Amino acid sequence: MTSALEIRTFRTGDLDEVVAIEKAAFPDPYNRMLLRWFGVTTGNGFIVACRERVLGYLISEIRGGQGHIVSMAVDPEYRRTGIGEALLREALARMASGVHEAYLEVRAGNEAAIRLYEKHSFKITGDVVKGYYPDGESAIVMSRAL
Repeated sequence: MTSALEIRTFRTGDLDEVVAIEKAAFPDPYNRMLLRWFGVTTGNGFIVACRERVLGYLISEIRGGQGHIVSMAVDPEYRRTGIGEALLREALARMASGVHEAYLEVRAGNEAAIRLYEKHSFKITGDVVKGYYPDGESAIVMSRAL
């Protein structure tokens, strides 16, 4: 029997698993030191999804009076199982007590992520950040009211 999915605040002991997911998920992963820094500075904005081990994470912060989703990744073996949605719902709930809007940047070519965000009421703002990612790909800005 599979244990229930737990969404909780990041702990220092989660760092190795988060780093492994980051490397598996992105062509230009954040390094260990930056992920540790987010763990220290974002408080309950850095959450993990666990089922015996960390299967995904989401980092959010309050920036300029708005909620900002910095990064989200799910272990490639566990994608399309609801983990990303669970992380997103929890992050939005945590932000809702402090801000009225959330925004994020997403790779222009990441159609699966764009669909996930649209499913959760994010709208494309029309803003495109050219060359946002290290490989030169642009980012689309999306936002939603909380």
